[in-house]
Amino acid sequence: MNSFNVKMQGKNQFIDDIWAHLKAFKLKLNLFAGQLAKNDLSHFSRLNSIPSVNEEKLKNYEDGLKKLHFEFELRFQDFSAIQTELDIFTMPFNVNCAAVRSDLQL
Repeated sequence: MNSFNVKMQGKNQFIDDIWAHLKAFKLKLNLFAGQLAKNDLSHFSRLNSIPSVNEEKLKNYEDGLKKLHFEFELRFQDFSAIQTELDIFTMPFNVNCAAVRSDLQL
């Protein structure tokens, strides 16, 4: 969370850079929640060092990660709404020209 916060506050970033950081963080949250659901603690070194981890606590951690992901979805839904416009600048050849505003098609 701290490294994500630092990335979001960096200077001289374009909006697509910020959006990329946000998407990557949301993917990590999903990855971590999925791993906790399978009792895979490979990315949780402190939890992995505990001999027997309570499965109820793992479920609580998983739920917490899912709630955090949901909050990020809500808080940054404006970015999702302009996803196509952001993709024009990051991946211009992968965007369907007809799906873009006419002033940006050229």
